[in-house]
Amino acid sequence: MRINHNIPALNAHRQLNQTNRNLGGVLERLSSGKRINKAADDAAGMAISEKMKAQVRGLRKASQNTLDGISLIQTAEGAMNEVHSMLQRMRELAVQSANGSSTNDDRKAIQDEVNQLTSEINRIANGTEFNTRNLLRGNEAENSNTSVHRMSTGSSAIAEVQLSDGLDDIDSSDRLSIFVDDEEKIVYLNEVTAIEEDDDDERYELKAKALENAINKAVGDAAEASLYVDGNDTYIEIKTTSIGGRSTIEIEGTMENIFGEDAVEEDGWAGLSESSTRQAQGSFMFNKLPEAGSKITIGRETIEFFDSSKEAYTGTNRAIDIYNDSESKLKSPADLVSEITNLNVDGVNLGIDGAYDDGMNDVKFSNRLSIQAKDTGFQGHLIYLEGTLENFNTNLQVGPNQGQGFRLEVGDIRATKLNISSVDLHGNPGVMGATFTETPNVTDGLSSSMEEHALNVSTEETATAAITVYDNAIKNVAELRGGLGAIQNRLEYTAANLDNTTENLTAALSRIEDADMALEMSEYTKLNILNQAGTSMLAQANQMPQSVLQLLGG
Repeated sequence: MRINHNIPALNAHRQLNQTNRNLGGVLERLSSGKRINKAADDAAGMAISEKMKAQVRGLRKASQNTLDGISLIQTAEGAMNEVHSMLQRMRELAVQSANGSSTNDDRKAIQDEVNQLTSEINRIANGTEFNTRNLLRGNEAENSNTSVHRMSTGSSAIAEVQLSDGLDDIDSSDRLSIFVDDEEKIVYLNEVTAIEEDDDDERYELKAKALENAINKAVGDAAEASLYVDGNDTYIEIKTTSIGGRSTIEIEGTMENIFGEDAVEEDGWAGLSESSTRQAQGSFMFNKLPEAGSKITIGRETIEFFDSSKEAYTGTNRAIDIYNDSESKLKSPADLVSEITNLNVDGVNLGIDGAYDDGMNDVKFSNRLSIQAKDTGFQGHLIYLEGTLENFNTNLQVGPNQGQGFRLEVGDIRATKLNISSVDLHGNPGVMGATFTETPNVTDGLSSSMEEHALNVSTEETATAAITVYDNAIKNVAELRGGLGAIQNRLEYTAANLDNTTENLTAALSRIEDADMALEMSEYTKLNILNQAGTSMLAQANQMPQSVLQLLGG
């Protein structure tokens, strides 16, 4: 028998402490309802549950984002619905104005209503917002993106004509129409002043120069015209500067009035000879794109990237010849790479991507000439960088992780984009016979300034043509609405799937993280009994050394 160390008491004390610790854990789980309250409770389970928790919260927010996206679409589609109603009314008015029973006063009243409805379409397009973000202004919305989509050589339309028989006609009231990417540029020949010169060659050259100036005045920045004179033969070259994969130049005019009846009459086409041009198609691209916010400046073009580095990239125009004179054919892409990579753009690696077609394509010139904008007949022309502003677009984050979103685009429904108004009196509504009003009578809907010309329905002829213009506008808006409706349906399925995924992932998280209250109560009852028993046994163990006193007393 020993009295310095009471081993039974130490054992009872240890067991009682362990019971109390376990009882504390059970009470913690019962009070919190969670099986894992600290990493020590289940280290692996804690790591898994935190990852699942992030996914669940992300899924819930993605579901809210999806519903917000649906609300945005409903806002835009609702506005388009009103525009549709107004377009239907305007078409109805055009049909009424086209009727022979309508008087001039009737048509004036119809025109007034058309003007007001057109302004209201602009107001809806310019004023429709969702959470302060403009939706229907297209590429002028503050959140539209600017992207570079191609680099390419200049393009041209060429005609060979004789001016000797048409010098007087150039001073006439006739006009020459030049279309650059379907935008009409009108050359008024009476702006070419008469030139008095005894020497015919000098007279031809001066007259050609005057015509060149008139053409350049008409086309402005959209193209560049050059005339080359060799005696009576004069070559007209018109090169578009707003280049693109499908850019076109078209020349239209009564050639005998412009250049004389006896100018050139091959194949029955007065004024233009049979000619040919070599055509090629291709594009250049950046192998490395900058990050969001930076700009690239090449010559006169400054483009802002939506995915670039913060410092600006600058460079200068460089002439790239894609035609090999010595071999009389196009250069291969491999030969072009070395030239393109010498383009002076700091910090950007340039490469080539595209297909080129060798050979000659004969193009017969006619009274209305249309030539594909990419050709190889001109060497040393500058490479232009073309950037385009896209429609309003935004990212819908419909998933909990990076890359689980998609871009939502909403089209531009302003009156000018629907071709039912124009800032230019001579704008092209896209339908033969349709015109715009002489004076501006359409506002942007947000101010009182008359800046646009409404579609003209004030005569029987123009009203008849306007019917088709409104049909086209109705079709365009219907396509936009249909696209938004399809995306809304998609988002509704997305929201349902997100909710289902959230439910099932939450169930899995609950099995890891939540406490089984029935099991914990059973454990609590057991530990409570053990605690009482341990306390009693510790008291008994502490009494055991008392028996030593009997030995000492005896």
